[in-house]
Amino acid sequence: MALIRPRTKTLIEQAAGGRVELRHPRWADYDDWAELRKSNKDYLAPWEPDWSQAHLTRASFKTRLSAYDRMVSQGTGYPFHIFAGSSLRLVGACNISRIQQEPAKSCQLGYWVGQDHARQGFARAAVRAAMAFCFGDLGLHRIEAAVQPDNERSVALLQASDFTFEGTARGYLKINGRWRDHDIYARLSGD
Repeated sequence: MALIRPRTKTLIEQAAGGRVELRHPRWADYDDWAELRKSNKDYLAPWEPDWSQAHLTRASFKTRLSAYDRMVSQGTGYPFHIFAGSSLRLVGACNISRIQQEPAKSCQLGYWVGQDHARQGFARAAVRAAMAFCFGDLGLHRIEAAVQPDNERSVALLQASDFTFEGTARGYLKINGRWRDHDIYARLSGD
């Protein structure tokens, strides 16, 4: 059974570490994605919800691709893998989700990069590309991002990208078995 892929989009941006390309996940990305996630499990664990036992399996990835296809087809989300450098190696992901059209015209933004690729500008470039896509291509008015207050790197990235702190959402996500507060940052199309 072949998966029918909806129209996809590739976003290009420059970073200190070289060119960054965001494109929708594909089946051919599985091995690189699974290895990147597996090798960064401990690095990402303080910031992400717990992974299921099946998180890194081929079956789970295939299910995820189908869910991504539905999101893109319905216009409710745009998942991207982040590829960087001249070899365009997979370094992370940047996801636009919970897209709401009129009257809110808003979305949520999430991102991660592997530890070996941190502090090279890849996440910042991915966020810039995602903002341009949200405000330009999608015509949205508001992008929201949630971050744990002690995630200093992510807080600095959002602030450097002109996101404004709006408050704290108590018990926003369950991380490592505990409901964790998250600070809410947002950027408006007119900012």
